[in-house]
Amino acid sequence: MRKILLMISVFLVLAGCKGSSRNAEFPDIRLPLSSDLVTSYSYGTPKGDYLRVKENPDQGSKSLDMLWHGNIFEIFTKTGDKEMIDGQEDFWYMIRFEGIEGWVFGAEIELFEDLQKAEKWVKLTHE
Repeated sequence: MRKILLMISVFLVLAGCKGSSRNAEFPDIRLPLSSDLVTSYSYGTPKGDYLRVKENPDQGSKSLDMLWHGNIFEIFTKTGDKEMIDGQEDFWYMIRFEGIEGWVFGAEIELFEDLQKAEKWVKLTHE
């Protein structure tokens, strides 16, 4: 009985492999965007004189660098949940500026949909 079951199993495995091809195309699978990872803002700049860029989205995380008022950085994503820091509730945003990649707290930044709006705001606040 075992031999018969083994032979049937081998036959089924071989029959299943017959139609497969190593060069088969993969289907175009599109996953819905997660609200945790999507932000409608693309650029930001510090609200104050300076802004610490953190290694992780956490107040106690190591500081990687500082950005100064007038620096415009690119925003890639934000955390899924808001955090309360010093009485202000906001998201953490993952940013990039001149090779620096890290996280900044949202309550400390101005957000912009495009680079031109960010540049205009910086120009107005530096006059």
